[in-house]
Amino acid sequence: KERLKEELRISVVDADTREPLNARLSFEVDGDYWAPEGVNEHGIRFTSIHKSKQQRFTVIYALITGPLRIPYPKGAESIKITASRGFEYISDSIEIDLEERSASAAIPIDRWSNLRDSGWAAIEEHLHYDRLNSADDRHWLAMLDADGLDAGHFMILKGGMVPGIWSRQFAFGEAGRSNDERQWLIPSQEYRASAKGHINLLGTSKIIEPYSTGGMGWPKVVENYPPLHDVLKEAQNQGGYAGVAHGGSLGKQPTAIADAVLGRVDFWEISNGFIYELDTWYRLMNCGYFLPPMAGTDLPNWPYRDAWQPFLGSIRTYVHKGGSTEFDAFKQAINRGRVFTSSGPLIDLEINGQPIGESINLAEPGFVRVTGNLRSPRPLREIELIRNGQPVDVSVLKQNSSGIHTWSIDTNLKIEESSWIALSGLGSRINVQNIDATAHTNAIRVIVNDEPIRSPETAREFIEALQGRKNFYREKGAYKTEHQRLQALEIFDRAIRELEKRL
Repeated sequence: KERLKEELRISVVDADTREPLNARLSFEVDGDYWAPEGVNEHGIRFTSIHKSKQQRFTVIYALITGPLRIPYPKGAESIKITASRGFEYISDSIEIDLEERSASAAIPIDRWSNLRDSGWAAIEEHLHYDRLNSADDRHWLAMLDADGLDAGHFMILKGGMVPGIWSRQFAFGEAGRSNDERQWLIPSQEYRASAKGHINLLGTSKIIEPYSTGGMGWPKVVENYPPLHDVLKEAQNQGGYAGVAHGGSLGKQPTAIADAVLGRVDFWEISNGFIYELDTWYRLMNCGYFLPPMAGTDLPNWPYRDAWQPFLGSIRTYVHKGGSTEFDAFKQAINRGRVFTSSGPLIDLEINGQPIGESINLAEPGFVRVTGNLRSPRPLREIELIRNGQPVDVSVLKQNSSGIHTWSIDTNLKIEESSWIALSGLGSRINVQNIDATAHTNAIRVIVNDEPIRSPETAREFIEALQGRKNFYREKGAYKTEHQRLQALEIFDRAIRELEKRL
């Protein structure tokens, strides 16, 4: 290793107010990515490690408490430093020639959006890191703030990165939550079944055992029991909110559709960045089952970031909770459906002046006015109006003002039958992850003549799929007793009966 020379002193400030900011910093030394070996008390150096996938990434944060001091390699000629703070500040870079033994710099970054002032909050819904001591929570709270987040769910689980239990939390329920004036840390759980899929249990008061089934993790529980339906119900009874993880895409024979039809799912996780699954969510809405979308990173999976990206919440959920800073306001906002997800661009939609998550009633078929926009300081690639899962051809106004790209739609859309409408968009390519930046609103429902939103064709497809999965668990499911098997099969029967009502 090269011997380190003198230090570099860095701070980040708001370009308008000159107030210091918590922010993420990325470094290039002589054109190559670099992470300093240490920081002083005014910074955080955090290395994310996924042991089994051998994924490792180090992030640096500058704090508002004073200048961050870091060493740099001997012989370096220049250093490029990029500061970022979530999606509502424009990341900016400076380059310093390292001719002196030490140098100082304050990096100003511009705020281009302030959703918090409009009642919105940003949630990192899916994290897997240990919180073993409440004294360390001040660091997590600072990291959330530096990445432009208001809340982070830290989910305990079993298996995957290591065989046993990991992402341990020092306590559950209110005793395990930490907060300051703005940010919340919430202990939660990802419960997993190798056949049935994964579910996220947010804000529960205690751990629901056995953590995982179907042979996942150690010690193994080989049975396909208890049903995820029962686990979701227990999470709801504890006052948490329970949802399907990874878009329902994991599991050999997933039960997510049945669980949603029976009312045991509060939200549908559509993205972890590296996973972006919309199909089943769309089809559930076509059958009249409306679940707010959520998104979170699933860190420490795929921790790599471009310099402009936040580390925590590189894919996140925005909820409109008004001015309340209480934890329950997050849950209430999700239940109301005032939700959108983003990994970069900000997105909005209104129909007849009504916001995301609302319902509009028409006495007869007619026109509604649909307005929406996609905004970002980085180039945009696509904006798409979606009705009942299908794109609608509309004109798009593309503008660029002071470096902010805005793509807007404003159209009168004819509604012949009860429908749901949402808006989605794509931003710039995220190079290090080789994926597109995305944004998606929750749906707005337009109800015509009090007729429910229905798709008999989709309902039949769901029934056929559930019959096949019921057969799988009847013939190949692992259960200790026949009573357990019959209990699991009865859940499919109930879901099928509910879907038959929608034919």
